[in-house]
Amino acid sequence: MCGICGTLNWGSVAAATAALVHRGPDAAGAWHDDTCELGFRRLAIIDLTPAGQQPMCNEAGTLWLVFNGEIYNHQALRMELERRGHVFSSRTDSECVLHGYEEWGAQVVQRLRGMFAIALWDQRTRKLFLARDRLGIKPLYYCGVGARFGFASEIKALLGLPQLDLQPDHSALWDYLTYLYVPTPKTAYRSIRQLPPAHTLEIEADGTQRIACYWKLENWGAPLGTSEPQLHARWLPAVEALSDKLREAVQMHLLADVPVGLLLSGGVDSSAVAALACAAGRAQLQTFSIGFDVDVHSELPAARASAAAFGTLHREQVCTQASMAEGLQQMLQLYDQPFADASGMPTLAVARLAAQHVKVVLSGDGGDEIFGGYRWQQQWLDMAAQRVPAALYERVLLPAFVPLARLPRVAGLINRLHLDVRGKHGPERYGALLAKIKSFQKPHLLPELAREFRDYDNYWHWRAHWRADLDLLSQAQCADLHTYLPDDILTKVDRASMAVSLEVRPPLLDHELVELAAGMPAEFRLGKRLLRAAVAALLPPAVLARPKRGFSAPLLHWLRPETRNGVKLGGVALWAMLVLDAWRGPPARLPPA
Repeated sequence: MCGICGTLNWGSVAAATAALVHRGPDAAGAWHDDTCELGFRRLAIIDLTPAGQQPMCNEAGTLWLVFNGEIYNHQALRMELERRGHVFSSRTDSECVLHGYEEWGAQVVQRLRGMFAIALWDQRTRKLFLARDRLGIKPLYYCGVGARFGFASEIKALLGLPQLDLQPDHSALWDYLTYLYVPTPKTAYRSIRQLPPAHTLEIEADGTQRIACYWKLENWGAPLGTSEPQLHARWLPAVEALSDKLREAVQMHLLADVPVGLLLSGGVDSSAVAALACAAGRAQLQTFSIGFDVDVHSELPAARASAAAFGTLHREQVCTQASMAEGLQQMLQLYDQPFADASGMPTLAVARLAAQHVKVVLSGDGGDEIFGGYRWQQQWLDMAAQRVPAALYERVLLPAFVPLARLPRVAGLINRLHLDVRGKHGPERYGALLAKIKSFQKPHLLPELAREFRDYDNYWHWRAHWRADLDLLSQAQCADLHTYLPDDILTKVDRASMAVSLEVRPPLLDHELVELAAGMPAEFRLGKRLLRAAVAALLPPAVLARPKRGFSAPLLHWLRPETRNGVKLGGVALWAMLVLDAWRGPPARLPPA
């Protein structure tokens, strides 16, 4: 895991490389020719010798690489490339990417199994090649002005480039109130974009850009139409296939030349990863958990029980209300733009705890997306069965209540009854269901942008990844996999962990595992039925029966609600506005609890 950056026709990357020191404190590297300059910060995980230093070049010195991530099938790739005549000078996975590009060109990304952000400068063709992994585990941002081009692992590394326009992207700020993150490919800055997951970007020396998608999750299993999926003839073969793939993925994710630990919440996802990791026969593994000073939000008792069952060396920590003020500024320092996931603070805390003992941890991220575990996915299914005509909500009830929505009781009624959701269809309904700040509230919270975005499509990001041809559960999962997962969950985990120089690996997002799970019938996926069955022999019954609990700070307990321009805000909605305030100006003061 590392930090990478580079420029074409834009001069030194010394400042950009220094801005990424937290991502790679073990070593630094740089290289340049008359057009391209590459910068690198190393967090040494595989082949800890100087042979793994980057920027890395081929034997001829014509191809230069900086790489962030891990390629879990690099040993198999190395053997294949050696049979084809390639000579290696290190044991690193990054060198497999370098030789793989020599052999297969841009198609090398099709052969990589792992998480990655890649930058390759080819001196022969005078082209820069960028690529991001399929699920968006590793970040990659870029910007361009004419023939000048820059890229980096984080936005902060680009902010110092001379003559870069740092005006805010108003549409991104308007989107932020809907999603509570800035959706890809946007950032909060007009001139900086994020490369979408599963995409490559080729840049000519004159600044010409070509972007392409190299992977899509096309095949989703159709419903079987059964209320008892466990009795279906396909059930047992599916459980066995998933069990085998889970073991394989976890085993591959344990590969490292440094100690590996586990982030453990006590839920099914992280407990399944922990159980499989322990079963792989490693020495006693270390597990790390975080809790809160509000008992109803704390998962520490469940995490302790799981750790005891697996025999791990367990460590834990408690987040308190006192961490809120510090956390607000940390959110800006980590993400470089507004980002309001309330679990950002505890994720940073557990990463900091783990980083004191290990360099790498496995996590259970991705389980809800690929195995249908989110509560809102069930809500989405339940709404499809409503008998009241949608037109009644959209044409009668909602128009009657929205003008009164500044009254707290009216706003509460709209939220409780989903009056703004039930009259919509497809991505509009799904977007309205997930939005914490309602579309009719946004003009009051950002009145200076209200006229500019009066006819704006608030749900464009969900719409861009909507599959109308799929069943209802697959529609929701597909949308989450392309929006919430990369732009919220994986962004949060990457920034929080790399801020303390910790590599987090999510085995449940191995793309072969994701493809296998998505291809299973919808009834098998719903509520993590298939995942629970696949790991049933490894987990304590209490863990298997434990209902889904979100990993987020208890903001309703820590923040006192306040009213802004007639809109009463509390919890994550208020937190979102506090983060936006802090990004736009002087540090915001937290309201007393």
